[in-house]
Amino acid sequence: MERHTANVREIERKRGFTAIEIVIVLVIVGLVASFAMPRISTTVARDRVGRAQFVVGSQIELAFQYAARTRKPVTVTLNSSTRVLTIADRASGTPFKTLNLSQSGPYALTGATISPSAGVTIFPTGISTGAVTITLSNNAYSRTVGATIAGQVTKS
Repeated sequence: MERHTANVREIERKRGFTAIEIVIVLVIVGLVASFAMPRISTTVARDRVGRAQFVVGSQIELAFQYAARTRKPVTVTLNSSTRVLTIADRASGTPFKTLNLSQSGPYALTGATISPSAGVTIFPTGISTGAVTITLSNNAYSRTVGATIAGQVTKS
C-alpha cells in the first residue's frame, strides 16, 4: 500500500512543465515570430494599399455618376499633405464626399498624390478637364488609380 502511495506522489510531482522548458518554448516562439513579422507587415501594407486603390477607384466613378445625376460639375481634389480626397460641387465648393487616406485613417497610407496637382473638374456630360492619376503608397509599395477624360477608371 505504501508503495502505491509513493508512486502516486511521484506521478503528481511530475505533472506540468519546468521553468526551463517554458523558457525554451518561449525563446523558440519568439524566434519564429521575429522571422515572420517583416513578412506580415509587408502583407498588411500591400493589403491596405489594395483596399485604398479599390475605394479611390470607386470614388472616382461615383464622381462621374454624381455629376451626371445632379447635372452639375464636380471637382475631384487630393490634398497631398493631409491625404484627403475630396469630391465637391464646383460652384459652391461644398464637399459631398471625402476620403481620409492618411496614416491616422483606415488605410494608413504614407503617401498619396494626384496628377494634375490641382485635380480635375467633371462635367455633367461625362467629360472631365483631363485625365487623372492618383498614386497611393505605403512605404515602398505603391499602386495607381487612373481615369480617362471620358471616365474610364483603371487600376494598376
